Amino acid sequence: MTIKKEEKQEQEPKLSDLIIFPGADPESKSRTLGVYGEVNEEHCKGVVSGLHYFRDTGKVEEYDEPEEETKEEKSKEEIQEPEVKISYLPIDFVVSTEGGSVTDMFAVYDCMRDVRKTCDINTFGIGKVMSAGILLLAGGTQGKRRVGKHCRLMLHAVSGGHFGSLKELEVDIREVRWYQAQFAKALASETKLDEKEIKAIFRKKTDTYFDAEQAVEWGIADEVV
Repeated sequence: MTIKKEEKQEQEPKLSDLIIFPGADPESKSRTLGVYGEVNEEHCKGVVSGLHYFRDTGKVEEYDEPEEETKEEKSKEEIQEPEVKISYLPIDFVVSTEGGSVTDMFAVYDCMRDVRKTCDINTFGIGKVMSAGILLLAGGTQGKRRVGKHCRLMLHAVSGGHFGSLKELEVDIREVRWYQAQFAKALASETKLDEKEIKAIFRKKTDTYFDAEQAVEWGIADEVV
């Protein structure tokens, strides 16, 4: 997972190009999206839009009608309007990635945190869930995070991607440290690992690979399928 400078995009990507699952079609009843491939600006822009789109279109209103006896007993003025119960349909979020940009990871994660206040996000890790993908998998609704039996997962420290003068490198190092601290805090809040354990993994300065069962043991996922 790296920090990189902003790059200008020559073409503005379409939502249908970025969300590669059936949920990309507004006419589809599917509510599935996710990150399949690199965590970068191109992919994550569509994911952010999709999360809010599915939340806003998944609102369900249910009305509690008063009992018939109550209607007869009360006058028209006293009859209360039926109570409205509002709920939201869940969103299925698939993750399969080798990682990518830490800034884009946090962009998606913060949107997930916002959306799951009202709408469950069922994350499903398949194939490979590495680096930035770990937080996206763990960022689903507690109890609704699944991982494939044959999925391979990997966690490592944040790395910088800037080159230039000594002063620029010093700034880059400060940014890397800040993002790494935020990464550790976010993982600790979503998993069974505490910050001390996560930082110990980061200090290895190598890739830490593990399987689906270990992901459940660490609280990154809730169920192996």
